[in-house]
Amino acid sequence: MPGTRSSRPAALLIAVLVLAETVSAFETTMSVQLLYAQLPFFGTDISKLTWIVTAYMLVAAAATGVCGRLGDQFGRTRVLNIVLLVSAVGSIVSAVAPDLDVLIVGRGMQGVSGAVLPLVIGLARETLPREKVTTGIAVVSASALIAGASGMLVAGFILDHLDWRLIFWSAVLLAALAMAGIRAVVPKSAAATRDPGKVDYLGAVLFSVAVGTTLYGVTKSSEWTWNDSRTLGFLGAGFVLLALWTVWELRVRHPMMEVRRFANPKFAIGMLATVIIAFGVFGLSQVMPTAVLRTPTHLPVPGGDPIDLPVGLGLTATMTGLVGGLGALVGFAISPLPGRISRRHGAARTIMIGSAVAVGAFWSVVHLHTTLGGFIAFTIVSSVAVTFCYGALPTLIVECVPPEETSAAVGMQAVVRTTFQGVAASFSGVFLARGEIKVGDLAFLSEKGLGTLAVAAVVAAVLGFLLAVAASRYRESMLAGGDGAAARAGREPAVRLD
Repeated sequence: MPGTRSSRPAALLIAVLVLAETVSAFETTMSVQLLYAQLPFFGTDISKLTWIVTAYMLVAAAATGVCGRLGDQFGRTRVLNIVLLVSAVGSIVSAVAPDLDVLIVGRGMQGVSGAVLPLVIGLARETLPREKVTTGIAVVSASALIAGASGMLVAGFILDHLDWRLIFWSAVLLAALAMAGIRAVVPKSAAATRDPGKVDYLGAVLFSVAVGTTLYGVTKSSEWTWNDSRTLGFLGAGFVLLALWTVWELRVRHPMMEVRRFANPKFAIGMLATVIIAFGVFGLSQVMPTAVLRTPTHLPVPGGDPIDLPVGLGLTATMTGLVGGLGALVGFAISPLPGRISRRHGAARTIMIGSAVAVGAFWSVVHLHTTLGGFIAFTIVSSVAVTFCYGALPTLIVECVPPEETSAAVGMQAVVRTTFQGVAASFSGVFLARGEIKVGDLAFLSEKGLGTLAVAAVVAAVLGFLLAVAASRYRESMLAGGDGAAARAGREPAVRLD
C-alpha cells in the first residue's frame, strides 16, 4: 500500500513482526505439555482435557479468516494490537483459572492470536522495502517454528520445576512486549476502506460458525470415531454452513473473502498444496516426534522382567522440548534461504525443495527411530523441510492477489492450514493404533503404527511436490506472456510482490 513504507531499518521491523508471531506460535504449542501433567484438576478424562488444545484451535481457525479481512479494511496495525490484547487477557484468565472449565475459556480467548500470522505478513508487505518483502515474509513465517518449539520447551521446564501457571504468565509477558514493539516501531497501516458499512458481518459470522463446527467434528472424531452420527452431524452441518457462506460471499457486494479468486488456477493449486502439506509435512511431523520421544523404552513389571517396547526413547517433557528446539533452531537459522529462492525462482520452486526433503526425512524415520542420535537427525532434516514449505506457502498465495487483499488471502490459507493440521492429529491416532502393543489397560506404539504414519507422510509430501510443479508451470506461463496482458488490462502483474 502506498504511503506506509517505514523509514525504520528493515531488520528492526522484521524483528518486531517476528515477536508478534512468536506470541501466536508460543500459545499454540505451550499447552500440549499440560496433557501429560499430574496436577490438581488436570487429572480428568482425556476427552475433556484435550479441550485445552481444541478450544484454541477452534477460535484460531475462525479468528484467522475474520481478522485478516478486518485488517485489510481498518488497518492491520490496529487490528493486530487488538488481537494481542485479547490474547493477553485470555492468558491472564488461564493463569488464574480455579478449574478446568475456566482454563478452557481462557484458552479460547488466546485463540484469537491465530490471526497474527496473516496480519504480520500483510504488514511486512506494506511496510518493508520492496526488495525485502519476500525475505521478510519467509522469516516471519519460519519464526513460528522456533517459537512453537520454545513453547514446548518452556512449558516442559516449568512443569518439571515450577508452577504450571507461569506458562500462561510467560504468554502475557510476550504479548505485552509485542504490543510495545509494534507501538514503537511499526507505523500505522493504511486501510483499503474505513467505511464500517462495507464490513461483511454476516459473512464473518457464517464463516466463523462453519469453520468452528467443522473443526469441532474433526477434533472429536478420534473420540467418537469417524462413522459416529455425532461426528458426521457436525461435519455435515459445517459443510452446509460453508456452502451457504460461499453462496453469500458470491452475492454480497463487499464480501469478507473474495472466493472468486479460486478462478485463478495458481491460487487454487496453492490452496490445495496447503491442504496436503499442512496434513503431511506440518501435522504428521509434529505428532511423530512426540509419539516416539515420549513412549518409554520398557515397562517395569512387579516381580518380573521388564517388557521391552520396540518403539520409544522414554524422554521427559523437557528433553522432548529440547530435541524439538534443536530442530527448530536449525530451521530458523536457514529461514532467509527459502525467501531468497522464492524471490529468484518463485515460491513453487521452494515448496518443491521442501517437499523433496520431507520425503527423504519421513522415509528414513523407520530406520532412525531406535537411537536418540538418529532421531535427532530426523528431527533436524524434517525441520528443514517444514521451514522451506512454511515460508513459501504464504508467498505462493501473495503472488496471486493484489496488495489490498493480502491479509484476507493469507488468512484464508492460514484457516486451511490450521484445519488440516487438526485433521492430521485425528488421523495420526488411527495410523499409530495399527499393531499397537497392549499391556493391561495401556497401549503403546509399534513399528507397524510408526511405519503407517511415515508412509502417509511420504505420500502427502510427494503430492505436495507434484502440486508445486503444477504451480511452477503457471508462474512460467505468466512470466512468458502474462506481463503483456496485465499491462494491456492496466494493472500490475499478479506475480510481482512490490
